[in-house]
Amino acid sequence: MGLGSLRERIISGRLWRTIAGRVALALLVVGVVAGLAPTLSFIEVRALDVLYALRPEGEPDPRIEIIDVGDDPTPYEHLRHPQDSATEGCKIPRLAYAEAVRLLSEWGARVIVFDLMFKRPCKHEDHQLAEAFEQAGNVVVAAVTKTKPGAVGLEDPVDPIDKAVRAVGSPVALQPNETVRSIPLLVRDRDTGRKYLALCLVAFQRFRGAGPQGVRPSQGRWLVTGGSRIPVLSGEKIYLLSGGAGEPDASSESGGEAFEVIQGENVEEIPGLVTWNTMLLNWAGPEGTIRPHHLSDLLTMDDDARGREMFEGKAVIIGQADWDAHWTAVGPMPGLEVQANALHTLMSGHFIHPISPWAMIGLLVAFSLTTSFAVHRFRGVRAVGVVALLMAVALLIARQLLTGWGIWMYLFYCELGIGLTWGATTVAESDKVTALLGRFVPSFIQKPEVSGPREVRTMDASILFSDIRNYTGIAEKLSAADTLTMLNAYQTTVEDIIARHGGTIVKTPGDAVLAVFWKDLDDVNHATCALQSAQEMLDDLPIMGRVWETAGVSLAIGIGIDAGSVAMGLVGRQHLEPTVIGDAVNVAQRLETLTKTLDCPLVFSENVRERLGENVETVCFDEVTVRGRETPLKVYGLVRAEGLKQELGKSADPVGKENTE
Repeated sequence: MGLGSLRERIISGRLWRTIAGRVALALLVVGVVAGLAPTLSFIEVRALDVLYALRPEGEPDPRIEIIDVGDDPTPYEHLRHPQDSATEGCKIPRLAYAEAVRLLSEWGARVIVFDLMFKRPCKHEDHQLAEAFEQAGNVVVAAVTKTKPGAVGLEDPVDPIDKAVRAVGSPVALQPNETVRSIPLLVRDRDTGRKYLALCLVAFQRFRGAGPQGVRPSQGRWLVTGGSRIPVLSGEKIYLLSGGAGEPDASSESGGEAFEVIQGENVEEIPGLVTWNTMLLNWAGPEGTIRPHHLSDLLTMDDDARGREMFEGKAVIIGQADWDAHWTAVGPMPGLEVQANALHTLMSGHFIHPISPWAMIGLLVAFSLTTSFAVHRFRGVRAVGVVALLMAVALLIARQLLTGWGIWMYLFYCELGIGLTWGATTVAESDKVTALLGRFVPSFIQKPEVSGPREVRTMDASILFSDIRNYTGIAEKLSAADTLTMLNAYQTTVEDIIARHGGTIVKTPGDAVLAVFWKDLDDVNHATCALQSAQEMLDDLPIMGRVWETAGVSLAIGIGIDAGSVAMGLVGRQHLEPTVIGDAVNVAQRLETLTKTLDCPLVFSENVRERLGENVETVCFDEVTVRGRETPLKVYGLVRAEGLKQELGKSADPVGKENTE
């Protein structure tokens, strides 16, 4: 687009109207996406999984180590109490845990976290494990989060373990059948006011030297503890493990049989809670990124220097990797490693938080405007390519925001906005094409019934043929430019008159006009509509010709009308042209020629006369034989136009009805 064209568009206001239209479309798309967001949020969180998968693998926080206890008690049998057994007591001897705590404490572990729930008493070993916990002074143990009537509570470990540990925390509470993407950090009972903290949050507090009560919400969007501001999602529903009466006791310290969530069982929503709790996990990577040590290897390590190198100043999580497996945003992962990733998120300080609403609206508007202008600029396959490119750009931006700044951009909503804008712009542009097509192709060709250029429509219609008298003499007196100007003014007026009465101009060969009327407007048939159009053309002719009188030009026309069955369609192959074929077309043209002989500007056939109402007064000139026809024709003219106007006045607001054979 040249500068002159751009300047012309700015001056005329078309540019501003175009921009305003695009902005209005963008805002409409934003509104639609916002309305669909609650319904389609489940797709958006899966789009977050895609972003995690596309993100380059990072390094886990080196201050975190995990130890897998395993499910085989054989390596620990030598540590079992003589009066205890695997069947009657604990499957994994608790003296093995006590020895692990002693070693880790000697090697300088900063906090020791048990992702195990010591619910079942093991009377010969519990006191020795409690003693190890007390001597270490930095042990955190998981507790079962369970529902109570109208509230929530923690089932603390058995005595004396409960009294020996520094703090207890709730493990991950999953929504039934949902992928793990976030973790509840804090739940407060609305009635009692008591707070329940997640196991990873308690471990983080102990690592930072903060007390278990040092948690406070800030502005409803943050939890402040341990010197960190943790972004959280508010308003999330909380699902906790149900510990109702009649459930079996846990068969191991993990409580797997009684409290494991399987297909959403043993889980219920707690309605009476106030929460600020859900933290999005910033995964270090898929399963195995945080590699576990095995407890049996730890207990047989006889190199204290190696132990201090591995565990000094670190947070150590002990659990059973093969006990509970979860599907996460980065694939399947044992619960032990989920806890490690939660602690990794807290300790690294690289939090994930959703993009602000205003920033998201800005992105949606930007993508929508870009898509709208691009689709307007390009067509067909190129438009598809541009839209695909914009979607790829949105993906790259979302990936960069997540990787570089920990911002969760709502990728799916952006892609949805691009798609909706593409569709809306395409529809709008197609309407423009249809309107443009209507300027060159008659409306009967644009009907949905016509499925191809060779389709032919046959119907009863009236044909109007008009011609300017002495056109050659007019062209002699006027310049070519003035002649064209006169024809434009004349045919514009004629086109408006014909369209007003339900007709369509098929051809304008030179100074002639060929129009077809096939619609009945309420009680007025198409023949009457054609006759009224002809009369209005004659009435307006003096006004049209007045401009050219000074140039010595006298404008006069002749009009012939016939009615009958005609076929309408397109002819040609590369150069398609609309046409109307039938005897009525030929007769109308011959009747127009007779207007000169009869000295009457408007004549019509008997076929037309038969379709006129009683109020229309006509006169029969003669029965004549026109060139090319053997059968004579009765030729009629109007006595006066008042009856015709009275006939047309029956309908105040005509609506087109089409008669098709």
